[in-house]
Amino acid sequence: MNTRVRLAGVALAATLLAGGAATAATAQEAPASSETATASSVAFAPWDFVGNFPTKKACHAEGRGYAGEYKCVPWGDGTYDLYVR
Repeated sequence: MNTRVRLAGVALAATLLAGGAATAATAQEAPASSETATASSVAFAPWDFVGNFPTKKACHAEGRGYAGEYKCVPWGDGTYDLYVR
C-alpha cells in the first residue's frame, strides 16, 4: 500500500513538473499580438522591449511616439508591455 501511494505521488509530481516546464517555455516566447501601429514592416525584424505600462491606453500613447511599428502585449496582471521595431 505504501509503495502504491509513493508511486502515485511520484507520478503526480512528474506530471506537474512537466506541465510547469511547458508553461514556462511558452511564457518566454516572443510576444504575439495583432495590435500594431502600421501595416508595413521589415520582414523578421526583432521586437525591442520598451517598458511595462499600467494601462492599455498608456501603452498605446507611448507607442505612437515611435516612428516604427509598435505593439502592446497584455499580461495577466492587467499591465501591458510595449515592443517596437
